[in-house]
Amino acid sequence: MFPGSTIEIAKADLDSSGFFPHDSFMTKRALISVYDKTDIVDFARFLLNKGFSLLSTGGTYKVLTAAGLDVTEVAAYTGDEEILDGRVKTLHPKIHGGLLARRDDPAHLNTMRQKGIDPIDVVVVNLYPFFEKSGSGIPLNELVEFIDIGGPTMIRSAAKNHAHVAVVCDPSDYKAIQDEWEKAGGLGDATRRRLAGKVFALTGAYDSAVAKSLLGVDEAGEWLSGSYRKSSDLRYGENPHQKAAWYVPSSSASFGALSDFIQHQGKELSFNNLRDLDGAWRAVSEFDDLACIGVKHAAPCGAALGKTVLEAWTKARDADPVSIFGGIVTFNRDVDDSTAESLSELFLEVIAAPGYTEDALEVFVKKKNLRVLTIKRPSCDIWEALPVDGGICLQEVDRSYTSESDWTIPTQTKPTPEQSADLAFAWKVVKHVKSNGIAVAKDGATLGIGTGQPNRVGAVKIAVEGGNTQGAVLASDAFFPFDDAVKAAAAAGISAIIQPGGSVRDADSIKACDEAGLAMVFTGRRHFRH
Repeated sequence: MFPGSTIEIAKADLDSSGFFPHDSFMTKRALISVYDKTDIVDFARFLLNKGFSLLSTGGTYKVLTAAGLDVTEVAAYTGDEEILDGRVKTLHPKIHGGLLARRDDPAHLNTMRQKGIDPIDVVVVNLYPFFEKSGSGIPLNELVEFIDIGGPTMIRSAAKNHAHVAVVCDPSDYKAIQDEWEKAGGLGDATRRRLAGKVFALTGAYDSAVAKSLLGVDEAGEWLSGSYRKSSDLRYGENPHQKAAWYVPSSSASFGALSDFIQHQGKELSFNNLRDLDGAWRAVSEFDDLACIGVKHAAPCGAALGKTVLEAWTKARDADPVSIFGGIVTFNRDVDDSTAESLSELFLEVIAAPGYTEDALEVFVKKKNLRVLTIKRPSCDIWEALPVDGGICLQEVDRSYTSESDWTIPTQTKPTPEQSADLAFAWKVVKHVKSNGIAVAKDGATLGIGTGQPNRVGAVKIAVEGGNTQGAVLASDAFFPFDDAVKAAAAAGISAIIQPGGSVRDADSIKACDEAGLAMVFTGRRHFRH
């Protein structure tokens, strides 16, 4: 098998492709075992033409031999048949010894000679489709059969030994590999390293998807991992000098609202578009009633309910016609042509809705840069990860909402039914406003929003300065530590306030409301959003 009693391999023993030549080993070998057989016949033929002997398994072996290629089945190569319904076929010392042996270590090479192990120089393997199957709803006892064991083991072995073994786990790499090989006579160290890195990224995501399917999604476990695949590179991040990319869950079981939207037209989405869209879609998903939300720079700038989509849009636009310019608009109902005509009168970056009439889509075509999206499902994430410098904070998404039956009313004046409806509306909106957050509303539409202020009275002043707030209601995402915000609201004509309560100085705020004749509701639940 190997000439001589002691094998010493140096750089001179390598051929131009970076593999060991025929006079050091009997032949160069490539092992091919793929579930996704895209372009595999052409790639296998390329390897044959480069002097490789091919090893293969199962369905891949049948495909390659049917194409007329000379292939040795792994079972024939190892001398051991596949067992346990194919669960064990490549887990063999002749396979993993051939993958893991260092070609520059005489002890490794002598062990290979003594054990009758040949080197395997190229591994082409992709994995069982656990990502896809985990979201198909099949029973767990069927799903576990799509947990690949042999495939990840082979590519991890090859990737660890990438200085001597080229490993390919992605069919999209076939062409680039062939091009480099033809141009340079082999694969460079950087390419081998990149291919190995892709392996560990894949197996890490794969294991994470398996873990999530087995553990469930309701608990924050000891180990945090994610399984995502790149959907696209983005032109840049928040600013042009920052790199950015868009990733979506690799498992359909983990798909959230923005994982599989349909873009009908317009430019590619940017990093800022996606972040704003996330906030806008979470907010509009808050409502069962027909709603429209406008967002600009990650902050709601207009929100409204309506009997029709056009009415909801008109009210949301008029809530802040300056800020909505260049913003993102979301709906929780299908958009019709009359609404599309009105939307098209204003420069907007993105429009998102669960659907559109054919006439509406024809209207939008005239605005070629406008991004028009169909989002199929309401916001549905259970957890959200917030990175900090040196770690990640994980929390449940704030989906809690206290209804009118949970409210307490500590003031002498009680809200009217109309005020209660507006308070409930404003309370849902303010959940999505950066803290300190204030939302002022009347007749199912916001009149002003104070967002992200370092003090609450400052947020109140911003929210009430934009329009006629006489008789409007005000929602605060957290309690009032002093009565100054209540007094500022009363001076602006606010008639009712909704807030969590719980301050040691609640009595001061209650007294200020009673003196001004305001109703105030305590919800008992805070909605900070940092």
